[in-house]
Parts: sequence; C-alpha cells; structure tokens
Amino acid sequence: MSLAVALTLSVAAQAAAPPVLNSLGQAGGLVIPYAFALPEGTAEAQYNHFLDPRFGARATGAQMYWGAVGLLPYVEVSGGLANYPGNVPAAFSGADHFLFRHLMADVKVQVPRFFRYQPAIAFGMTDVGGQTHYFRSTYGVVSQSFGPATLSVGYGQGDRLNGIFGGAEVSLWNTGASLLVEDDSKTPYAGFRYQSPGVSWLAGASFVGTVLRSLRSTYGVAPRTSFSVGVQIPLGHRFDASPVEHTPADSNLPANIGVEDNLAAHAGALPPDMRGLAAELPPASHVDIADRDFAVAPTRPATRLTLAGVDDVWSGRERVAQLPEPAKSDSVVDETAALDTVAAQLFAAGLERVRVGVRERDLIVEYENHRYNQNEADALGIVLGVASAGAPREVERIHAVIKKDNQILGELTVTRDAYAQFLVSGTPGDLAISMTMRLRPDYDANSVEWHGDEHRHGLTRLEVRPIASYLFGTEYGNLDASIGVNVVGHIPLWKGAELIGSYVAPIYHTANMDDGRVYSKYRLQAGLSDAALAQSFWIAPQVLNVLAVGKFDFHYVGAENETTLFVPGHPDLVRLRLAYLHQQPGTDHLPHEINASLTYRWVQPAWKLWVEAGAARFVGGDKGPLITFTRWFDDVSFSVHAEHSGQGTYAGLAIGFPLTPRQGMKPGITQIDGADHFALDFRTRVGAPNYVAPNAVENLGFAYGTQKMLLNEGRFSAQYFATQLKRMRDAYERYAAAPTGLVTVSRSSGAVSAIGATKGRVACANFYRATGAQAQQLNGCQ
Repeated sequence: MSLAVALTLSVAAQAAAPPVLNSLGQAGGLVIPYAFALPEGTAEAQYNHFLDPRFGARATGAQMYWGAVGLLPYVEVSGGLANYPGNVPAAFSGADHFLFRHLMADVKVQVPRFFRYQPAIAFGMTDVGGQTHYFRSTYGVVSQSFGPATLSVGYGQGDRLNGIFGGAEVSLWNTGASLLVEDDSKTPYAGFRYQSPGVSWLAGASFVGTVLRSLRSTYGVAPRTSFSVGVQIPLGHRFDASPVEHTPADSNLPANIGVEDNLAAHAGALPPDMRGLAAELPPASHVDIADRDFAVAPTRPATRLTLAGVDDVWSGRERVAQLPEPAKSDSVVDETAALDTVAAQLFAAGLERVRVGVRERDLIVEYENHRYNQNEADALGIVLGVASAGAPREVERIHAVIKKDNQILGELTVTRDAYAQFLVSGTPGDLAISMTMRLRPDYDANSVEWHGDEHRHGLTRLEVRPIASYLFGTEYGNLDASIGVNVVGHIPLWKGAELIGSYVAPIYHTANMDDGRVYSKYRLQAGLSDAALAQSFWIAPQVLNVLAVGKFDFHYVGAENETTLFVPGHPDLVRLRLAYLHQQPGTDHLPHEINASLTYRWVQPAWKLWVEAGAARFVGGDKGPLITFTRWFDDVSFSVHAEHSGQGTYAGLAIGFPLTPRQGMKPGITQIDGADHFALDFRTRVGAPNYVAPNAVENLGFAYGTQKMLLNEGRFSAQYFATQLKRMRDAYERYAAAPTGLVTVSRSSGAVSAIGATKGRVACANFYRATGAQAQQLNGCQ
C-alpha cells in the first residue's frame, strides 16, 4: 500500500510533457492537434512514414517531412512535404510513380490565458493554400493538463479532421516517456513517445521518437504501425539570465552573506589578513557604496555580492566576489597610459583600426570588427567593457564608433558609470533607456589626440560557405539538389572600398541534374562567379549608398546599387535596390538581368521582428508587390514571405542561421571564416499549379549586400542593441575580461581595473599594418 501511494504521489507531481509535433505537422499527440502551440522560438524538424488510411488502399508507402516553429507567442507555423508512392502511371516520361507528392503549410493560434483555471484553447488550419489539397481542415481544440495527464477534445471540418476528435497523453515520471491514445473521428490510435533531455552542446536540442498504431481497419485498410523521429531546438535563450542561488550547503559560511549584512559579525570566518578590515566596516545600512571597491567574477550575473577568500570553504568553487586590497598609489595610471592600454586590449581581442581618444569627459573608441561575425553586439560588448574598465577616471560617457572598411557607420553611446555597474551586477537598470545611437557622427576627429592606429587591419579575408541549388516536391523527386562550396574573398582598399571575388566549387548533385537530364540547368556552375569593386558612401546624414561594379553571376558585367534611408527617430528603413547586368561577349543567348525594388521595413526591436513590404521589378521582367515577415531568435531568423506578379502568387518560409564560430580567426595576412548567415528558402505557388518557373518573382542576391556586409544583417539601431545587453556583457567576460577573471569598480574614481593590476599592460596583437613596404607590429610589442 505504501509503495502504491508513493508511486501515485510521484506521478501526480510530474508535469505534462512539452508539446511536440504529431505526424501531420501540428504540436499535438499522434495524429490530432493539441491546444498547445510550440513555445515561442522553439523549432522542430521531423520525419515520419505515417500513411493516412484514406489512401492506404492505393499507396505503397509514405514519407512525410516537417518543419515548424513558434514564430510568435501563441502562434505556430509549419510546413511539410508528403510523398505517397503508388503503382500508378507517371505524369511525365521519366517521372516518379506516386499517388501524390504534396507541399503544405499549417498554422495554429492559441488563445492566451485570461483566468486561472482556463484550459488551453487553440484554432488552426492545415494544408493552407495551394490549388490541390489532401489534408486541408479547420479545427478548434481544448486541452487541459492534470498532473502527468493531458486531455484534449476538439472539432474539425475538412479532408483530414471531420468531426469530433480527442485523446489523452500520460507522462511516465521524469523519464521523458509518455503513453498516448486518441481518435481522429475516423480511426483510433495508440502509441508511445520519448523525448530526450536537452543536449547542452547541441544548443539545448532534444530528440523525439514516436511509435503509433491504428487500432482497427478503416476504409478497408488493415491496422498499420508507423514511427516518427524529430529534433526540437529552443532558440533565442542563449543569453537568458540565470540567477545565482546561494544556499547554506554552498559553503561553510553563514548563508547569503552580502552587502546588506554586517560583515564584522562574520569576521571570525575570514582569513586573519581580512578580519581587521571586516571588523572596521560599519553595518551595511551605514556603508557608503560609492566609497567602496568591489570585485565581481564576470562569468555570470550575480544579484548579490558574497565574500570570498575564506580558506578551505569554497572547495574549488567559482568565486562570486572578493574585497580588494586597499588601493595603491601606483594603481592610478595617467591618461596616456590608460588610453594606450585600452587600444592594446582591443587589438589583442582581434578588433581592427582601433583608435582611442578623449574629448572633454567623453571617451571615443573607433574600431572595426571582422572577427565576431555572428553579431556586431559581441564586438560592441568587448569595446564598451574594456573602455569602461580602463578609461581615465574623469570619463563620464563612452562612444563606441562602428566602422567598416574605415567608413564610419554609427556611434553607440553609454554612460560609463551605468555600464560599469551593469558589468558588475548583470542588471541593466536604466542603461537601455540611456543608450543612444547616431549614424555618421559628426565629431571633429582632428581635434582628438588619438591613441592606437586606424591603419592597422587585416590584409585579406576569406569566407567559406556552402552553396546549394535545389528543387523539392517535383514529379521527378522529393529533393533534387546541387551542393558546393562558395569561397568569397575580400580585400579592403581605401575608405569605404573593398575588392570582392567569389569562386564556386561544386561537390555533388543528384542524378536529375546530370547533363541532358530534366534539371541539368539548375546544377551549380564551377568558376569565378563574382569579381567586383564595392564602394560605400554617405549621400546624406541618414542615407547610405553602396555601389558595386564588375562581373556578376558568372556571365554578366554591370552594376548593383543599394540605397538605405534610416528613418529619423525610428529603427525603420527604406531600401532601394537597383541592378543592371549585361551579358558578357560570347553569351549573347542570355538575356539582360534587370532588377529593381523599393521597400519600407517597419522594425520592432523589442519583439525582434520586422515587416518589410514594397514593390519590385523582378529579374524575369514581371512586376508586383511583395511582403516579408521576419522574426529573430538570437542569430537565427525565420521569415514568412509572399510575392505576386503576372507570373503568379508565391508564398514561402525561409530560415537563416550562422555557420561560423561566435569568435572567429584573428585578423592577419589572411582571415578565414564561415558564413555569418546561411539561408534556405522554401516557397510554393499559391492558387495555381505549382510548376517550376525559375525566374518568376525572383530578386537578385547582391554580391556585396549592405545588410550583410555593413549593417549586422539589418539589426543596426540603439533599440536593437539595447535588447542585447546581456549578450554584450557575456562577450566581454568571455573574450576580453582581465586574466584574473575579476573586475573592480571604483565608484570614487570612476575607474574599473583588474585586481592586482598596478601597471598598464601592453597586449600584442597578432596582425599587421597594411601600410609601407613591410608589415609592422605594435611599437610596444617589438
């Protein structure tokens, strides 16, 4: 009896399993949807071979491929490909034999909870759009969890769900396993599901496996067993704050000793050399924080400052805080040494063209970043962290000036004390509100005495990224693709100028892309794709222009121009893109390529989304409107887009993600990196037969894109960087903090320095000046 009671209580204490995709692409059970949408930022990919009983008599098998994401709070979107092979005549000579090969999209919207005992409620549509449909349904569903059990009931109308459906899922303790039973209004099912714990070194990804079996014959089809496998990744949580918890078991000290405690009361627990200092401290209510120096480990946010330095009580644990020794006179360095040290530290972190100067009470730091290519926020975090730690004591504001190819793009300004406090506490406070950004700042550089060297930069950069040409869901195959490597070279020249070249090396292609086969023209070409000179310049204080002239797309010469207007007072953009490409001699059979688009991008940085809409003259000569909805989760983007022209209406889903380390190779004679944002786009024709039309509603991908090369993939505003403060702090702590791992904040002097650092340090950067006949190192490193 006691064992039964214990098991019952253990089961009752467990929460229901997190939502995962069912076999038909919605978060749910085996084949029915639940009222829970995928959590915001959670993405899942799945493969299964579920065979709908409606087609079981004619289909010889089934493969279904799904991708889904929680695009917004309470909003889930998914897309998939269903392939049902069968012994039926082929539609074309050489085509596959299948009952149908079908692209589809699903959407689900969950109703927010308005009162305490409200169950989860959701409405959705499956197999949205398209001229043909095999799984189209609209439905409403209600779900409620009771301890480890989840019950769902709903009603649907359409091809797949047509009537009342329902089911139950029971989680089995903390194993990640669950049992499921349900009825989709036609067929009852039972199954077993297992979801693994998140794997930290795979971005928290968990793996999901499900086995299901129909329990009776339907439409004359015998019961069948099928399985699904998937991977689920929670995106957008890399830099979420994880509060530091202290318990009495953490040490032999009394629990939670902090600045609010009377330190003298615990003096007996301190080492002999610190007891006298602690005994002299008044109670915390009388401590003037402004007159004290504290040291905080920069490896994680700390909401409380805790004493360290106690012998044999930490057992090798990370120190959270430490009282420094009394300041020594030689720890105060003069302004020149401080500025030289800041510049040297930034060079050592891998930044380029660094120069530092003081104007009145403002510290100006100019820099260029090509090492932290996932996000410019990482480089900003390093600059602001080093500057706030090493600036002369009289400095009140820090200006981080962002440059690309020695062209100044913007200036981010923070209050020095506020940022230093943020580095210590991990709490932004009013820092985000006080952060400002100016485009093309107009300070007089000649009036500043600079330290550093704006001419010291890497000589060349190579970006190695995958490239693919692919078709999916056609009569000739589930997926036909040609994949290869695209090596892009960059050589900085004068201010704002860069020489770029792109070489494509194909690696593999499917049989349908062989010479003479149906998709041979979609196979990647080998050779020099682009060779151009790009020049960026400011037309007006809010208008940036980038012009590239040269060879493009293997066979064309011409120009690509992009003009970006930054809307004053808002993070919005107006973009005008123009391209005219003429075929090279000997390729007269190719048409000219002319492309133009004008769009307005409404940006909401707090939600990390934008909506961009406008009109275009597409490459094929057709014209029409377009709209794109983009959501960012850290450095991964999901976009839902639609275009319309005389050649039809298209809709699709795109995903982009970095394929380069957060901290890349240091600049030098050459620097090799991966793709900072690799994109895959899946689109289909809406409302008409989905035949392949290569030039329909197509815009050119510019060889030198303003968003990619200069503007942090479009995330370039004070409002955006204000959302990245925890990431910026993390970048400083990982890549540029003092070697001791501790940072002191001297409120009385306004300076921040490393504990034990009594002299300015000189850090030698492992790259060279791109001037003169010979490469030269920093003077202090010779």
